[in-house]
Amino acid sequence: MSDDDHHPELLLLHKTGGEIEGRGKYHKLLDRYRREPGESDVDSVLKQRGPFNEGLSRTVKRYIDMGIVETDEEGQSRDIAETEKGERYVSGFERTKAYLDESFQSTRSRVEEVASKYGDKSMNELVQEDDVQEDKQRSLGTPLSGGADSQDQE
Repeated sequence: MSDDDHHPELLLLHKTGGEIEGRGKYHKLLDRYRREPGESDVDSVLKQRGPFNEGLSRTVKRYIDMGIVETDEEGQSRDIAETEKGERYVSGFERTKAYLDESFQSTRSRVEEVASKYGDKSMNELVQEDDVQEDKQRSLGTPLSGGADSQDQE
């Protein structure tokens, strides 16, 4: 499975109601996905406010260019929302991937788990999670690899 092919970033946005309040929260939700049991190639690095996905800004920019997400200021806004076009795109994408790719169900289940457990939490609440606090004890810039066994690094 490749997370690049399954677009967990887009699925997270969709499954959290189509809007995420702040890019920081988006990073933390993507980190929660990385921590879920199962195979993942989503990587983060440790920054001052916890895990940070270095590719998320490029991904969001690509989604903006496609017209499937929007922000207030050309990619600089804190809030990210799915457009009507994006909602239609993700619905079709999910149906097609589920039909053609058996491994997609695992990605979708993990995204749904993260969205239901953490979607309503604020970024501050996500940063206060015990595993994030443990990570913050490491040196800034420490790579945090995908997969649930990543906490055993170092």
